[in-house]
Amino acid sequence: MNHTALICTVVGATALLTADARLTPAPLTVARLVILGGALGVLVAFDVRERRIPNRIVLPAAAACAALSLAQGLQPNDTRLCLAGDALLVVLLVVSIASPATLGMGDVKLALLILCALNSLAVIALLIAVELYMLVGFTLVIGRGRSALGTSLPLAPIIAAGCLITVLL
Repeated sequence: MNHTALICTVVGATALLTADARLTPAPLTVARLVILGGALGVLVAFDVRERRIPNRIVLPAAAACAALSLAQGLQPNDTRLCLAGDALLVVLLVVSIASPATLGMGDVKLALLILCALNSLAVIALLIAVELYMLVGFTLVIGRGRSALGTSLPLAPIIAAGCLITVLL
């Protein structure tokens, strides 16, 4: 791991952990947030620099978060929101398969990581990310005009911001 990746990992993990510290969460929740934050930190750097989300980072992080979520178990009222998150993930997968230029498979795997790490909060985080993405898109169109319509944006920074906002709420 190079210095930039290490710094991004530490910053991401610290940001999510600090944001949720006021809730004094369970140890397994803390572990999931540290894994998610660390992975998001590196994934944001990769996505901004290379416009891709590497499997070697997102898949192990998703697997670790899924294992921790299973070990912790779900609360009865979390089940519906987790099912909604699963449905949203399927929609993203279908969009990615139908139009890979619109939404990459890495972005779908990133949504899977969010779902595994945040459980019932994942739907809120992803919806906030979509709203932030629309806000950035509208801002680009207002600033650059019609030429901005073909602009591709890295999604990882926007999803990371959605996760951070959700944890802060």
